[in-house]
Amino acid sequence: MNEDEIRLVAGVRPDAPPYDPEAKAAARRGLVAAAATRAPSRPLWRRPPAMLLAGALAVAVAATVPALVTGAGPGPGPGREPSGKVVVALPKLAPVSATEVLGRAARAVKAELAPRDDQFVKVESETMYGAFSGNSVNTETGETLPETRYLYRTRRVIWQSADGSREGSLRIEYLEPKAYPGWPIPEGADDEAGKVEMLRLPVCEPLPARLRTDHAALKRLPADAGGMRAHLYDSARDGGSKGEEDEAAWTRVGDLLRENYMPAAQRAALFEAAATIPGVDAVRDAEDAAGRRGIGVGRVGPDGVREDLVFDPQTYELLGERGIVVDGKRAQSPEGSLVASTAQLSVTVADEAPAVPDDDASGCG
Repeated sequence: MNEDEIRLVAGVRPDAPPYDPEAKAAARRGLVAAAATRAPSRPLWRRPPAMLLAGALAVAVAATVPALVTGAGPGPGPGREPSGKVVVALPKLAPVSATEVLGRAARAVKAELAPRDDQFVKVESETMYGAFSGNSVNTETGETLPETRYLYRTRRVIWQSADGSREGSLRIEYLEPKAYPGWPIPEGADDEAGKVEMLRLPVCEPLPARLRTDHAALKRLPADAGGMRAHLYDSARDGGSKGEEDEAAWTRVGDLLRENYMPAAQRAALFEAAATIPGVDAVRDAEDAAGRRGIGVGRVGPDGVREDLVFDPQTYELLGERGIVVDGKRAQSPEGSLVASTAQLSVTVADEAPAVPDDDASGCG
């Protein structure tokens, strides 16, 4: 996590205690995984600007009976005008419960991949996350620069060592950004659109066992719902209050699934355990970044954004994630706005990761 991102987090949560060393290490590893290498980001699921949730953790898509709103919701700060028309739609509760959806997802899990420790898990995905910058001062002119937001979009292919012992690779294609609902798109937001880069993912100091997400570590997680729930809350134990622990436990669910392959037994246990987290419910007509419609299971975070896992309504396969505004005041964006989304397009096993020059390493932080 760089200094700008640390200041970003501090500005959003000034009352939060400082990160401990383990949390900092997890944040840095999340940054590598999400590789928002230019713009400061806050992916959904509050994965450390990774966003995945990781970070966490989207294409501006309308969901469930879209309504066209002009100048609706909070604008981009005092004295500034909203950015104009945005398509919004509030999520509607599904006719089935989160417990039922996640239970069906658990029962639908089948053994598919079995990567060896010397192989790589290769994941292709599409993402949209928010890029934020706070008020700042131009050091050359002394001019105060306003706060900005926009949605940056990528196509990603990541090769991660199954046991974390070998260097991996990450290919990022930057897509055209979109305006953050209720905010004007800032100048220069599209500077990287069309650019493709390869990053080397070096071998870093291992994380504590409770924070690891490599396949070898996932195989050792509990295969029962009770044990998995204990793991989620152990991973979230730095969350603080009870409500913050619940939020952190839900964030951990996304971190374990995002750009990863979780073994079948542990994945089934994870879905069952996730259903027990307070505040988790199901909504209909969710949509992933690839436009695939499904059922959303999630909860509302402290920033007023509902953070959903999106499941296929027929097979209950996990499609991706999304973030949708349910509290416009807290989110500073119109209610119903889509502010984050991902789509998991394929998960396979590879014997090798593409070679990347030494000077194109992402670093361990």
